[in-house]
Amino acid sequence: MDSTSHPSPRIAYSFPSFTFDLRRVRAEWCFEADGGAAQAIHLDGDWAGFFKNLRELGLVMVTAARGPVSMATAWEKPVFQSYPGSDEWLCLESGTEIRPAAFGGAMAVVEDVGDQQVASFQFFDRSGEGCLKILVTNWSDHEVFEDLVARHASGRRSISFGQKPGTRKETPAPDAKTVRQLWNGLSRSLPDTVFPGLEGVSRLSALEAVGQDLAWRLPRRVVRQALQSMTLSQVPLGGAIRNEAVFMPTGFYSTHWGECGCGITFFGEASQLTLRGCGHRGQTWATRFVLGGEEIICIEMYDVRGDFAAGIGLRPEAGKWQREPWADVLRSVQYSSLSE
Repeated sequence: MDSTSHPSPRIAYSFPSFTFDLRRVRAEWCFEADGGAAQAIHLDGDWAGFFKNLRELGLVMVTAARGPVSMATAWEKPVFQSYPGSDEWLCLESGTEIRPAAFGGAMAVVEDVGDQQVASFQFFDRSGEGCLKILVTNWSDHEVFEDLVARHASGRRSISFGQKPGTRKETPAPDAKTVRQLWNGLSRSLPDTVFPGLEGVSRLSALEAVGQDLAWRLPRRVVRQALQSMTLSQVPLGGAIRNEAVFMPTGFYSTHWGECGCGITFFGEASQLTLRGCGHRGQTWATRFVLGGEEIICIEMYDVRGDFAAGIGLRPEAGKWQREPWADVLRSVQYSSLSE
């Protein structure tokens, strides 16, 4: 679904205590987590069966994270399709891609937060990092949640954590001329850790080589300033997050923001974007393209390993009068030395 257009009333994903009880579902495999603040049951690893039946749950809130950023969006009865020769599944409606081979395990979880409960399915990659969280909402079918848990419950994790993907082999840093020749093609490809057209070259090393007229580092304060300015002006934003298992795009009108221990979160009606705190280091860049005579400037975020984490920009319907303030904020540090 399009997160910019979901109707009111609002989506909520907390419920009164005792709404859910996993011991009711499969008591023999239910265990305590988070120091007793949550109940959990491992899932059996039948990802094809799980995602086929996920649409029966109705509208869910989904979060994905990597490095310095996390995003959340709503899925309404998602349908995932696989394609011959590909190990990924695609949801045509949301544009989300899932690579099930990257999952290392998943759990059904019910958390107690004060006098409220939050119910979710939480997925982890093969290194044990959380990569996808599917939250039950007030628009979900609670009986389907319990049925999915019962059907896919297991007494153990799918695989042992600690199995990471193979080390990426990278060629020497590319020269600026080569990168510049391919630059505009970058805007037409889905963002990833590798630079399209140059085998083995990372996207981040290409940004470092291309020159400051096309890519430059951004301090965190400037990213916050840009997003706060767009929120106050009610400018339509779009973004996407990518981790080992998930590519998840979303679009939203940010209506307000709030700060907490995990960072600063920008809230839309059916979406959220969180710039995570100092514990999640990485790099943030502005990238500039000229397509059809129009300048486009985006924000790109990378984790501490240099892997692509997320991209943020203005949606196509944003007007010129909205694009100019966005560009002005990001260009304010274009030729400056980086300063947090």
